Amino acid sequence: MTTTLKKHGQHRIKVETMLCAAPNVLEYFKEFKDEYDNLISAGLKLTSICPLMYMNNPLSAKKPIITNSNKLRTYSTARFFQDAEILDIIVRGHL
Repeated sequence: MTTTLKKHGQHRIKVETMLCAAPNVLEYFKEFKDEYDNLISAGLKLTSICPLMYMNNPLSAKKPIITNSNKLRTYSTARFFQDAEILDIIVRGHL
């Protein structure tokens, strides 16, 4: 993501973005301090909350959500995109 931000002359993402992963995956990722700090400073939020549970909240379900998870797309109102498309959306700020 930071490479794409630099390519577009930006330092921060334009779309609020939450990366959902298992707690042990997030802990492992924190071991890569430079990469972790770069993503956090760019505006990415990390969470171990299950995205499907997040979408069960009526306030969250009203927001436009994009995902690369076919399961989340199937069981929620989230719209599915491929990884490269999602990266482009969060960096540029629009579809």
